[in-house]
Amino acid sequence: MFNSARENGEPVGDNFAPPLLIDGDVQISQSVATCLYLGHKLGLTPPGYNDFKAMQFCADIVDCFEGNLGKNNEDGAALKTFLAGDRWKALMGNIERSINGPYYFGEKPSAVDFFLLQHMDWRTANVFGPLKTKGVDVMAAYPKVRGAHEALMATDAYKNYAGGLRQMGSIKDEVLAAF
Repeated sequence: MFNSARENGEPVGDNFAPPLLIDGDVQISQSVATCLYLGHKLGLTPPGYNDFKAMQFCADIVDCFEGNLGKNNEDGAALKTFLAGDRWKALMGNIERSINGPYYFGEKPSAVDFFLLQHMDWRTANVFGPLKTKGVDVMAAYPKVRGAHEALMATDAYKNYAGGLRQMGSIKDEVLAAF
């Protein structure tokens, strides 16, 4: 169980799922909430930024990469059908259309762009990259998504991250064999 704070043996507080961010008296959990909180704290709110659209865009990313792609990447036939289907195109087309410049809100990155970055890192390492070695480029039709990802990966902060970037696991060979 994530929430280890207890009174009389019972969990207390309103945070359960990781990640957990603690900033003084503020405790926030869940990836979207922690990302947007940090984005505000770090000034990642460029001109044109809108809190509600940022929440929508992050939820769209979760829906696409976790709720849909993530539910189809354990079986080769299911993954192949999903990536060739209308749902993938609709989800990714929506994300592509939401990026208004090189980044979501224009010329400067926001917390949403960093949220997309981590999802793209994850899925490039364990799905998109291995598929590309098979000649299947499922990201070819989404140049804005790829562009935002590549631009953030090219920053010194990304390249020189002191903690090192953890290598994520790849897709199972039996799933990749379907392609």
